[in-house]
Amino acid sequence: MRHTRAALTSMNELGPSVELTVTTAALENAVGLLAIHFPEKFHLEAWRALTAECDRREAGLPARPIMLARQRFDDLPPNVKAVLRGQTATP
Repeated sequence: MRHTRAALTSMNELGPSVELTVTTAALENAVGLLAIHFPEKFHLEAWRALTAECDRREAGLPARPIMLARQRFDDLPPNVKAVLRGQTATP
Protein backbone atom coordinates (compact mmCIF):
# COMPACT_ATOMS: atom_id res chain seq x y z
CA MET A 1 0.00 0.00 0.00
CA ARG A 2 1.43 3.36 -1.00
CA HIS A 3 0.21 6.78 0.14
CA THR A 4 -0.03 9.65 -2.34
CA ARG A 5 -1.72 13.01 -2.58
CA ALA A 6 -5.01 13.01 -4.46
CA ALA A 7 -5.75 15.39 -7.29
CA LEU A 8 -8.14 18.28 -6.76
CA THR A 9 -11.79 17.51 -7.41
CA SER A 10 -13.83 20.62 -8.12
CA MET A 11 -12.81 23.08 -5.45
CA ASN A 12 -12.39 20.53 -2.69
CA GLU A 13 -9.11 18.90 -1.83
CA LEU A 14 -9.57 15.19 -1.16
CA GLY A 15 -6.43 14.96 0.95
CA PRO A 16 -4.12 11.97 1.01
CA SER A 17 -5.07 8.87 -0.89
CA VAL A 18 -4.35 5.18 -0.62
CA GLU A 19 -3.12 3.08 -3.53
CA LEU A 20 -4.13 -0.57 -3.22
CA THR A 21 -2.65 -3.41 -5.23
CA VAL A 22 -4.71 -6.53 -4.65
CA THR A 23 -5.11 -9.96 -6.21
CA THR A 24 -8.27 -10.69 -8.14
CA ALA A 25 -9.34 -13.17 -5.45
CA ALA A 26 -8.88 -10.56 -2.71
CA LEU A 27 -10.71 -7.95 -4.79
CA GLU A 28 -13.68 -10.26 -5.33
CA ASN A 29 -13.67 -11.15 -1.63
CA ALA A 30 -13.64 -7.45 -0.65
CA VAL A 31 -16.53 -6.69 -3.02
CA GLY A 32 -18.54 -9.58 -1.57
CA LEU A 33 -17.89 -8.45 2.00
CA LEU A 34 -18.71 -4.82 1.20
CA ALA A 35 -21.93 -5.76 -0.62
CA ILE A 36 -23.73 -6.52 2.66
CA HIS A 37 -22.99 -3.01 4.04
CA PHE A 38 -25.28 -1.02 1.70
CA PRO A 39 -22.30 0.20 -0.34
CA GLU A 40 -24.28 2.49 -2.65
CA LYS A 41 -25.43 4.43 0.41
CA PHE A 42 -22.48 4.35 2.81
CA HIS A 43 -19.38 3.54 0.74
CA LEU A 44 -20.17 4.78 -2.77
CA GLU A 45 -16.69 5.94 -3.80
CA ALA A 46 -15.04 2.71 -2.62
CA TRP A 47 -17.82 0.58 -4.13
CA ARG A 48 -17.42 2.22 -7.52
CA ALA A 49 -13.62 1.90 -7.46
CA LEU A 50 -13.67 -1.76 -6.42
CA THR A 51 -16.43 -2.86 -8.79
CA ALA A 52 -14.89 -0.93 -11.70
CA GLU A 53 -11.61 -2.76 -11.17
CA CYS A 54 -13.49 -6.08 -10.94
CA ASP A 55 -15.21 -5.30 -14.24
CA ARG A 56 -11.86 -4.46 -15.87
CA ARG A 57 -10.36 -7.74 -14.77
CA GLU A 58 -13.42 -9.73 -15.85
CA ALA A 59 -13.05 -8.13 -19.29
CA GLY A 60 -9.50 -9.47 -19.47
CA LEU A 61 -7.76 -6.14 -18.98
CA PRO A 62 -4.60 -5.98 -16.86
CA ALA A 63 -4.88 -5.28 -13.15
CA ARG A 64 -4.38 -1.70 -12.00
CA PRO A 65 -3.86 -0.26 -8.53
CA ILE A 66 -7.03 1.01 -6.89
CA MET A 67 -6.91 4.61 -5.65
CA LEU A 68 -9.13 5.71 -2.77
CA ALA A 69 -9.17 8.86 -0.70
CA ARG A 70 -7.68 8.01 2.70
CA GLN A 71 -10.93 8.93 4.46
CA ARG A 72 -12.97 6.64 2.18
CA PHE A 73 -10.57 3.76 2.89
CA ASP A 74 -10.70 4.46 6.63
CA ASP A 75 -14.53 4.42 6.52
CA LEU A 76 -14.65 0.87 5.14
CA PRO A 77 -15.68 -1.99 7.45
CA PRO A 78 -12.66 -3.58 9.19
CA ASN A 79 -13.01 -6.94 7.41
CA VAL A 80 -13.01 -5.24 3.99
CA LYS A 81 -9.92 -3.20 4.86
CA ALA A 82 -8.18 -6.36 6.08
CA VAL A 83 -8.81 -8.16 2.78
CA LEU A 84 -7.61 -5.17 0.77
CA ARG A 85 -4.42 -5.13 2.88
CA GLY A 86 -3.84 -8.81 2.11
CA GLN A 87 -4.86 -10.01 5.55
CA THR A 88 -7.44 -12.61 6.51
CA ALA A 89 -10.88 -11.10 7.08
CA THR A 90 -12.87 -11.91 10.18
CA PRO A 91 -16.67 -11.85 10.06
